[in-house]
Amino acid sequence: MDIFRAKTGDLRPLPVVIMIHGGGLVVGTRKMSRTFCENLASHGFLVFAPEYRRITETDVFREFGDITAAFSCISGILEEYGGDPEQVTVASESAGSFLALYAIAAMNSAELREQFGLSASPLRVHALACFSGMFYTTRRDPVGLVYSRNLYGEKRKDAAFMRKMNPESPEIMEKLPPVFLAGSAADILRGYTKRYAAALRRAGHPCELLYFKKNRELTHAFPALKPELQESRKVLEKMVEWIG
Repeated sequence: MDIFRAKTGDLRPLPVVIMIHGGGLVVGTRKMSRTFCENLASHGFLVFAPEYRRITETDVFREFGDITAAFSCISGILEEYGGDPEQVTVASESAGSFLALYAIAAMNSAELREQFGLSASPLRVHALACFSGMFYTTRRDPVGLVYSRNLYGEKRKDAAFMRKMNPESPEIMEKLPPVFLAGSAADILRGYTKRYAAALRRAGHPCELLYFKKNRELTHAFPALKPELQESRKVLEKMVEWIG
């Protein structure tokens, strides 16, 4: 895990952001979003970027466990690094958004923890920001066809369980904090971002969507992977404002 904190003389507890990287669950590391994390730190945040195992090394439920274990670790060192436990946001991109969403929901649900085989965490997440989130893994689309069998195996035959792997399920959405979403028309998962924003709004769940319609440079997960772009800076500024 990497930790980012601006060098200032301010001794007040800092708001916290935990950045979960993407990579389709099979590639990628926390280093991918290093500049994004540095930029967040320059805005006055204490930023943590934890690593997690890839699906080639483990299964999806242990990946959830890696994220919740990181949350527990961070909770234990917040005071040491000057973080405010009452202002914790999780930021995420692509597959990291899938992991973050389910890890947070499980932390707020004893039933989900039992089904996923997870331990509770003392950390409380107050907001979730997702860039180009890979939210859907069970639909009959290219992502679902690739991931459903690999992620869930025999559990695919358990209809009640698989309903919970739909992020639009009330059992999931009711366990989430307010959600900030960012995407673009040039993103390969643009439909996921727009669809999930609509689902959250239908459910009356606090949600904000920042979506860019024109610019071919705004490819998948651009806020984290192309932080130098003007639009990426706008996403960062809007996110900071939204966290409040």
